[in-house]
Amino acid sequence: MKKKVLAIVAGVLVLGALACGFGFMMKSEKITQEDFLHVENGNLVTEAGETVLLQGVNLGGWLLQESWMCPVNGEDRKWAHLDTLNVLESRFGYEKAANLIKTYQDNWITEWDIENIAKMGCNVIRVPFWYRNFMKDEQGTWITENMDENPGFQRLDWVIEQAGKNGMYVILDMHGCPGGQSMDHCCGTLSRNDLYTDVNCQNVMELLWTVIAARYKDNPVVAAYDIMNEPQNNSEYEGEHSYNPWTPESWQMSNQIYDKMIKAIRQIDNRHVITVEGIWRVSNLPDPATMGWENMMYQTHLYDNDENFEIQTQAMADTMTKYGVAGYVGEFQNLNGIEMCQNKNINWTTWTYKGTDHDADSFFWYFGKEVWDADVQNDSYEMLLIKWGEVLKTQNFSDRNRVLNAIKDAFEEE
Repeated sequence: MKKKVLAIVAGVLVLGALACGFGFMMKSEKITQEDFLHVENGNLVTEAGETVLLQGVNLGGWLLQESWMCPVNGEDRKWAHLDTLNVLESRFGYEKAANLIKTYQDNWITEWDIENIAKMGCNVIRVPFWYRNFMKDEQGTWITENMDENPGFQRLDWVIEQAGKNGMYVILDMHGCPGGQSMDHCCGTLSRNDLYTDVNCQNVMELLWTVIAARYKDNPVVAAYDIMNEPQNNSEYEGEHSYNPWTPESWQMSNQIYDKMIKAIRQIDNRHVITVEGIWRVSNLPDPATMGWENMMYQTHLYDNDENFEIQTQAMADTMTKYGVAGYVGEFQNLNGIEMCQNKNINWTTWTYKGTDHDADSFFWYFGKEVWDADVQNDSYEMLLIKWGEVLKTQNFSDRNRVLNAIKDAFEEE
């Protein structure tokens, strides 16, 4: 199958003294309307009729901090991004808290990073975001109703522009939904999972998706809308809403939210691909024909060993054939997973581009071995500006060569 990889490997790019990692010389092609993607018979295809296999990386930790991989001293599974926001706002007020978050985001991902990802040979980045990038609360109060000045849309506009001019697509991933779509802190809240029973939270989520769809409906750089990240990621949690992610009850709850959001988006945008996640198996997702879903890419996240990864990617390939959907592994850390996905024409994005070294075995391209954790409860405002300042730029991080080599090898084989 012909694959579109917007890179030509021409040798190792020697970076400067501060520039970590390595990339490849590439011929960059700006994304145009002819590159607009849709699904045909299990494949992503451009308007020009060219088949595309998306291959890239997540920008985890940028617009939504996860304490296990970000420079904040909150304990894993006991501290969420909302905790950080609440503490900062109570200590410094809304405006200063917002400036601290802006400082962090300005430095965690820069133009250098987008260019670096493209030089590695990737043709897509998945961008995790959450509703609090755009809104002040779960009632849907916009940070500003001027969407051109809304910080959430300013970030998305920027990364879409940067990716497109470097020949890469963007997958917009609602990583954190109002009320929380799981008990896990990766959705920005902790031990909540209220989305499925709180109609107000569902309506606010729908509002945000419809505004996103209206803003980007004609933008070819956007490869897909990723409705919600890892619904019902409740394992090892206890509480009223800690539904078992392996039971039909939890799958039905997730699929009802998908259906509500897809119908709302399709009132505005019939053109873009929509991706939904079966957590933790693609078999959790329904027959799209019975749901009235079209132009779909089915997704799962596979934090599995080689044997299970092979089994689950084969299940995805079978689903692609059965339903005519595109297939996608949106997150994984198995070095051998890249080849397994490519052998089955499954789109993929690794988790994740960069992180602190809290978890030494993680699949980070770059890790901040010497990065200081911000103590949001005790550090001064000035110290937080330093800890979330230029020190967070990737040029100051260390290479994880085994990961970079795996990415390099994936494109050398093209």
